[in-house]
Amino acid sequence: MIGDLARATAPPGWAGITVHRAQVSRFSRTVVTYDGAEAVVREPDEIRGLDESFQRLRELSYVNGQGTWFSCELRFTPRSRSYHGHVDADAFPFPGGTDIPGLAPLEELAAFPRDAVPRWLLDALPTAVPFGLRKTDPGWSGPFSGRPSIPEPVPVFSGELVYTPLGHMAVHGIGYGEARHGFTIVLSEETTGEGDHLCFMIRQSMTGPPYWVSRGDLRGTGDGIMSYVLDDRRLVLHLTPEAADDLGTETVLTVDLNLKPAETEKLQAALKKSILV
Repeated sequence: MIGDLARATAPPGWAGITVHRAQVSRFSRTVVTYDGAEAVVREPDEIRGLDESFQRLRELSYVNGQGTWFSCELRFTPRSRSYHGHVDADAFPFPGGTDIPGLAPLEELAAFPRDAVPRWLLDALPTAVPFGLRKTDPGWSGPFSGRPSIPEPVPVFSGELVYTPLGHMAVHGIGYGEARHGFTIVLSEETTGEGDHLCFMIRQSMTGPPYWVSRGDLRGTGDGIMSYVLDDRRLVLHLTPEAADDLGTETVLTVDLNLKPAETEKLQAALKKSILV
């Protein structure tokens, strides 16, 4: 989400984006760099949604007794959903000489208690350390999106961040299954059905999406395929950004098909019946 927000305001032809966030409670500073040119985001509306997204990321990153990060840097490249970066849960996150205002240090330790408090945060406290204020759940709740509930991977508490979505896979096995209201086709990396796989569940239903596509751990999408191209050697899926994130892939996923001609024909017939794009 942070990457999408930063990309939406990037200049044409950009080659790299870096988003750096420093935060203690609700006191924060965001710097977005487009190809080396920095733009300090002073108001939430400058890139709408960044404040909420970083707050959510801090809540997800919280480790009981250890707190959460104070600084986060994310780097994005064109034509990919991947990112690289790091988070730091100890060092002073702001430029030298920055004063942390008001009750921010107290609010930080109340929302994200930690057993070891950095010296700089202790020095910023306006009063004594708030012993006993422990909160195991940051209490975030987001709007219901209507999408299936999928467990989110917990971001790194402190250290390097790397996310490399799948852009290409090769399959050597195909499986079929039929039920009363539809059928399923599974494309597997191995002929034995082992390894990564894509599962196309075709539904004969008057309500809901006509298909459901999942990968590996049952993350999936029922409405995210914008188009596809299939020949005797490969299947190319063009996905919405949301569907790509659900599947852990790029928005263009290329699948090499090491299948028998009859198996490829059966896959073609199934996709024609179910994916209406």
